Amino acid sequence: MTRLIVAKVAKTFAIAPRPKLVASFAAAMTALCSLLFVCSSAIADEKTDALRDYVSKRGVFPPKGAGIHVHGDLVISDPVNRRGALREKRHTPRHYFAMLPYGMVRYHGAPADIRDIPPGTHMHGRFLSPMEGEEETIPVTEQLLKRNKNYGNNHAILLEDDVSFYSRQGRSWKVIGFEQGGGPAPRLKLSVEPVGPEIEGGINKPALFDIDDSTRIWKDRRLVHRDEIKPGMEVQANFTWGPFDSLATTDVWLDDVSLDAFKEIQRQRHLRLIRSRFLPGWVDAVKNYDTGGGEVTVTFFGGMDQELYDEIWKSQSVKMCNAENTLRTWGYHQEYASRASVLEKQKIENPAFGSSGLQMRLKVVQMLDGFRPGKIIRVKGPWTYVLVPQDEVYEKPADLERAQRINLP
Repeated sequence: MTRLIVAKVAKTFAIAPRPKLVASFAAAMTALCSLLFVCSSAIADEKTDALRDYVSKRGVFPPKGAGIHVHGDLVISDPVNRRGALREKRHTPRHYFAMLPYGMVRYHGAPADIRDIPPGTHMHGRFLSPMEGEEETIPVTEQLLKRNKNYGNNHAILLEDDVSFYSRQGRSWKVIGFEQGGGPAPRLKLSVEPVGPEIEGGINKPALFDIDDSTRIWKDRRLVHRDEIKPGMEVQANFTWGPFDSLATTDVWLDDVSLDAFKEIQRQRHLRLIRSRFLPGWVDAVKNYDTGGGEVTVTFFGGMDQELYDEIWKSQSVKMCNAENTLRTWGYHQEYASRASVLEKQKIENPAFGSSGLQMRLKVVQMLDGFRPGKIIRVKGPWTYVLVPQDEVYEKPADLERAQRINLP
């Protein structure tokens, strides 16, 4: 190619190309191209490493693609503090994690909370390095990092089950049929092949999943026998641990009607939770009044159901309380929440992952200590008054101190 370029240049300017000159120029061009390729590869690797090791900061949402993909069975769950652990394989250490304040959970294709996920459910997550100031939340030893540096990425921005992970990205499974497995633990297998785009961290080739009488098969919103599974069907499924690090089916959905029913049930569960705990976000800016109170600008976190955002957006008066990175509030958060009136509403175009893109400037009657830039708040919309369980809130500073580190089993 380089020789052709030299010859064309020579012809254009009526220069008789000399063989030695052509060879020298070709060698130089080849070396230059190689150098440019190496430099571009190094820059690309540097950008990849920067995204992988990105450290979150208060008040700043991470860039697109930050962190790494992690998957495994949910074997430890701390719903109160939004923490847990995934087990990828039977011989690998648990991957402990804490949800980032704006970290999102999805189950059955709908917004969820860690409390909604049954133990043992196979999950997918996007894990980042700890947020500044949260490095001690998940203790990680040097020995563990030498074994696999991925354990340093232990703060999740997204956690979701298989059916949410795959369906969200346009993926389903085409049934090939059933196979009887062999080996020391022979099991019936569901043979499938992926339909849809290739997915980072997903299964992108034909697969065999364990299936037995404990698997729930759903069709027309009711349980059916696995004989209803026919070759050629496109299905969705959820998984759990199987012998020898295989995946075993827990649920198989044969139609959209059945999956939509599960999605709606989970959505309603989510609405009930957030309406009693309030919509989370963080403080962008504060303006104190000389006579007390002031203005607080907040951005709501993403991952919640649109109905909640619509209800808040229509409100002209709300209540706001301070919270911590776990999203836990302080005792009697309903009573101590500051009343606020909406001064301004703004929708941010192309919001970052983790952000709802909805921002409000509020006039508060009382400026609480937690109303500071980068701090977490929760805002109550036009929802029914309830008292949450006492163990979900902080009653005293010792409660906050105890919750700053995960309690390992």
